[in-house]
Amino acid sequence: MARNCPSCGRANDDDARFCAGCGAELEALAATPPPGPPPPPTIQPAPQGGGDPPGRGLSPAVIILIVVLIVAAVVAAAAVWWTFGRGSGDHGTPTPSPVASRSAATTAGPTPATSGYLAAVVGRQGSVLGAVAANGAVRELATTLGPRFFHIAFSPGGRLIAVVAGTYKLQQLAVVDLQDGNAVTNVRISTPAVVGVDSVAWLSPDDLLVSAFTTTPKSQGENGDLLVYHPSDGSVEPLTDSSGAQLRGVEVSAARDGSRVAFVTYTGQKVDQYGNATALEHLDILDRFSGDVTELGTNKAYFEVNARRFDAPLISPSGQAIIFRRAGSDVGTSYTVMSATGVTLMPAKELLYPAGYAWDPTGTKVVFTGERVSGNGAGTAPVSFYLFDTAQGGAPKAIATYSKTYVQGLAWSPDGSTIAWAEWDKTRYRSGNLYLMPASGGDSKQLADWAIMPAWAPGAEGAATPAASPSP
Repeated sequence: MARNCPSCGRANDDDARFCAGCGAELEALAATPPPGPPPPPTIQPAPQGGGDPPGRGLSPAVIILIVVLIVAAVVAAAAVWWTFGRGSGDHGTPTPSPVASRSAATTAGPTPATSGYLAAVVGRQGSVLGAVAANGAVRELATTLGPRFFHIAFSPGGRLIAVVAGTYKLQQLAVVDLQDGNAVTNVRISTPAVVGVDSVAWLSPDDLLVSAFTTTPKSQGENGDLLVYHPSDGSVEPLTDSSGAQLRGVEVSAARDGSRVAFVTYTGQKVDQYGNATALEHLDILDRFSGDVTELGTNKAYFEVNARRFDAPLISPSGQAIIFRRAGSDVGTSYTVMSATGVTLMPAKELLYPAGYAWDPTGTKVVFTGERVSGNGAGTAPVSFYLFDTAQGGAPKAIATYSKTYVQGLAWSPDGSTIAWAEWDKTRYRSGNLYLMPASGGDSKQLADWAIMPAWAPGAEGAATPAASPSP
């Protein structure tokens, strides 16, 4: 039988030892395999005591686990897109509709248990919106906002949180939906074309009042358009008075039922030869049922030295009273309480280092903080919490005093039992602690670390029992 030479292919006799054509040794070539792909790499055995038995490769269980992990990763990626990609779109051009309060039934719902206590700005740098539970546990809600937060507020139904965040020069509005996977809607209003937001206030579960700038503010003393934004469909309508005229202003706040709105309006803006800006500031209250606007006072503001009389007015939940502070510098201030008709209920209370204020749910009591003017003026004197009762009148009473703290943000629980307040860590310049104090005053208990700007969820009960801790 002929033997083909593996080297040249020539046929040779069956008993030939060498090829008649090329002289190659037939037996040696037959023992050497022809050129081809390299053999597969050798699988190293698993270390003793773990993994699959040596030399057996991947077991069926491991292969199944890998498949499960890949599927889980795909599902997680889809969830991230559904939560953030879907919820970050802009609302297009809305169609204005007649001014009318919308029904709460279409948007109100039970507050999720994980977000039903307090919302706050959390994290070491105070740059994340989070939820703080009654036991002090902190959970992040939205990490895409910031870098600085100026205002957070639950909607009356507890489903939505309005957030004003951005930079000191320009802030933007976002809405977080707690019942839709914490979806974040970065609100973009195109009619009118809004470029920035000054402040917001809820009028109902689907009516958010927005003070919006249509041109980038160049200095203080500029007014925003007062607009009513509806998160359910993205529509916008102007806030108007009884004559139908569009209202403009800044620093808005509203009664719990949206019946009254407080805001500041500037007129007569001027800049002198030295570049110093001044304007007349007006503190106004709108009755949304009648459309009447009542001016509670006017004053000349000097923005070069931050001298204003009506800084950050806050109307009570009942809409019957309003508190505001006079800004003379970053250190000195005074607090004044007036009725919605302009009657002075609490004359100016002079204090140092202002830190905001909060109304109780009935709208009759208000708490505010500061250092006594007789202190050293260095921010190291004791800080007192003062309570003023509009029903009793008289002078405000100190209900708590702490020697080593710096207060940043107050909020009164919906059941009236507890005051939440934040402490700024002025020694390390970071977010400090969140405390709970009985509404009657006394010792505060630490609830959470690295949390500021507390905001109570509607219906939350303030009688919490966080881990025992000394007052600051």
